[in-house]
Amino acid sequence: MPAVIDEQEIGALQLLGLTCYEAKAYLALIRTGPVSAGKLAFYAHVPRSKLYGTLHDLEQKGLVHVAPSKPETFTAVSPLAVLKAKAEEISDQAAAGLEIVQKLAEEYALKATSGGELGLPTEANELWHIDGRRHIYDSVGKMLRRAAKSVSYYATPAGLVRAYKAHADYLENVGKRGVTVRLLAHTTKEIRSVASELAAVVKIRRTTKPLGANFVCIDGRELVVIENSPNDFNVEKGGDRAAWTTNKLLVGMFEGLFERVWENSSPLH
Repeated sequence: MPAVIDEQEIGALQLLGLTCYEAKAYLALIRTGPVSAGKLAFYAHVPRSKLYGTLHDLEQKGLVHVAPSKPETFTAVSPLAVLKAKAEEISDQAAAGLEIVQKLAEEYALKATSGGELGLPTEANELWHIDGRRHIYDSVGKMLRRAAKSVSYYATPAGLVRAYKAHADYLENVGKRGVTVRLLAHTTKEIRSVASELAAVVKIRRTTKPLGANFVCIDGRELVVIENSPNDFNVEKGGDRAAWTTNKLLVGMFEGLFERVWENSSPLH
């Protein structure tokens, strides 16, 4: 009977550079073992007129071995010999691309919140500027208290310490109310104990690719982006500036950034 060929497998092999016919023929060879061209056309659902060209291309790519028998017999080469290296190359390229996207998204949003030339609304109910570290953290505390569904909180190493000092109780309390609280941080050995304390009350993950500013998204509806000056552990003093917005574009962009970094981060051990 014809070999079972999964459409998802075909799609994956196409991402690795194979054509649809090449993917079908290779998958069939993996599952049938050495076989003649006539039988392979049946097993792989590849037209006989296209099969020899397809097998020739697979041989050129190092994925098929041809035995000079009568008739010729075709055998699949292990995917580890060729496809693993290609998959790793694509993975590295995707990781590099994701890093660039994260960096550009951050720059884009920070420019927007500082009133650049993006044409984004800056009137009431869209964007407010908050000055002074104490004032900013008090405002974030109020946001946390009214959270109903979700909290997405990103912190730099020093920002994580400030979050612990200023907002640990808020984060714990909203979590107890059933709000999904996630804290993403660039952690260092210096702040490992603080991260562990927070991990006892909220979901926390660590990333090795730090973003430039701390930010908090609440319920996918409001956002605060904080620019620290200086970036130290003090909660009471600092010339920080922040932008608080309900602009759907900006909130959605930072939520999306948080999701991408969260998916590629690791649990805190």
